[in-house]
Amino acid sequence: MASNDLSRINTNIQAMNALNALNNVNSKLGVHQLRLATGKRINSAADDAAGFTIASKLDVKAKGLGTALDNIGSAKNLMTVAEGHLNNIKDILTEMKSKAQQAANGTLGTEERDSILNELSQFNSQIDAEVAQAKWADTSLLNGTAVSFQIGVGTSANDALSFDVVGDTSATGFTSSALSVDATATATITGETAIATTDLGATTFSAGTAQSTIGEAATGHYTVVVDYTVATATDGTVGLAIQILDSDGNAIAVDDDGVGTWTSATTLATTALAADAVGEIDFGNGIKIDLGAFGATSTSGTHVFSLDYSQGNSVDSQSNAQNFMAQIDGAIDQVTEGLGYIGSMVNRLGFQEESLTVAKTNTEAAYSRIVDADMAWEQLESTKMMILQQTATAMLSQANMAPQSILSLFG
Repeated sequence: MASNDLSRINTNIQAMNALNALNNVNSKLGVHQLRLATGKRINSAADDAAGFTIASKLDVKAKGLGTALDNIGSAKNLMTVAEGHLNNIKDILTEMKSKAQQAANGTLGTEERDSILNELSQFNSQIDAEVAQAKWADTSLLNGTAVSFQIGVGTSANDALSFDVVGDTSATGFTSSALSVDATATATITGETAIATTDLGATTFSAGTAQSTIGEAATGHYTVVVDYTVATATDGTVGLAIQILDSDGNAIAVDDDGVGTWTSATTLATTALAADAVGEIDFGNGIKIDLGAFGATSTSGTHVFSLDYSQGNSVDSQSNAQNFMAQIDGAIDQVTEGLGYIGSMVNRLGFQEESLTVAKTNTEAAYSRIVDADMAWEQLESTKMMILQQTATAMLSQANMAPQSILSLFG
């Protein structure tokens, strides 16, 4: 601090020192008052450059943890929706099991079993409705669509969670396709070559009896190809080679003679007289075809049918009802497995939520220790600076009056 010679009055060094002290006190008082007003020790990077950098990173992490906690809440809500629909499906299946068990009673007649079949059909429709309605923000939850959540602040696999009830369990789906009743097979002619339209115009399709060595065809779209060859012109014998192709164009297994020996093949070869209807052929995979008569003058060629087939079950006998009960048990196993999967995922989210809550609290505590002001200390400092402000003002006033003492020398 500059010294002052009282006899030199042109520059009042003493007053300037007092003014500098007053300005310094005012600056410090302003800092403490700002901290008291905001509750923060660091209000700009200049207050503590290193602390500001560290605190900024902690603040970002804390906010990320808060977002992850929100994501976990959304994930739990989504899983609750899926769980609710699966519970409804389980209740429907339980009722279907009861109805099928009722149909297995040997004392029931055809009308009674038809009534049960109609009710089972309605239950199936409701199962499909439950699956269709199980959505969250237009995302289907029970059809194998994966939903991903960010449940951590990092980018590793542990910071993300994928929810897929179908894909992450052994369940193949929750629709009623495996439990469908009244199996149907319908067909329309999609193309003809050399065979006249009238030759196979009476051809019809219907549901057949699936055999264990062949298995029932899955629900879907099929193409039936009938290759027609005139083998002998004199007696009108025709040769037939029939294949059923799936939607990918692959031939599926059929009964190789069409009469019930059920030896698996992919092509059925048979002969018929042109004057007679070929009749009904059961392919052993749930599809039957009833071929009409071939015209005696028809030339060789290929006839193509488009076939939409849906699997189905029947309760028209005690044994069929018992088989249906077994399929319902399988469906119930899948639903309970899906519910178990949801339960385990919710439990996992619970632990993750607890962990993130602790981490968020600790992160905010570290941020607070760096950024937040000690209000008691700041109040003490503010009071001290206010007192120093008053004393500095008084000293500035006295320093301004000091040069007047020189006037006494001119008395």
